[in-house]
Amino acid sequence: MKHIVVTLIFVLAGAGVATAQTPAQTMHDTYCMVCHDTTVYTRENRTATDYESLRAEVNRWQSNVSLNWSDADLNTVTTWLAERYYGFSCSREC
Repeated sequence: MKHIVVTLIFVLAGAGVATAQTPAQTMHDTYCMVCHDTTVYTRENRTATDYESLRAEVNRWQSNVSLNWSDADLNTVTTWLAERYYGFSCSREC
């Protein structure tokens, strides 16, 4: 029995058991990664310089591709990007 448990642990670890994505990450990966990869967030001459300009970019691009995201969706994705890639603090109620 002990052998089965140890084997199962190694199988699960090797299988790369998926972790749950946040709704923001799912939206980002589904809609944003179709057009670009994550290098746009780390390039030297990136457009966003603070939370508000990042939100404006997210809004501009979601509008360009007719996603019709709500303010809550914009805040969710912007906050996720700000925390994950930019290190910006939210200057509004997020």
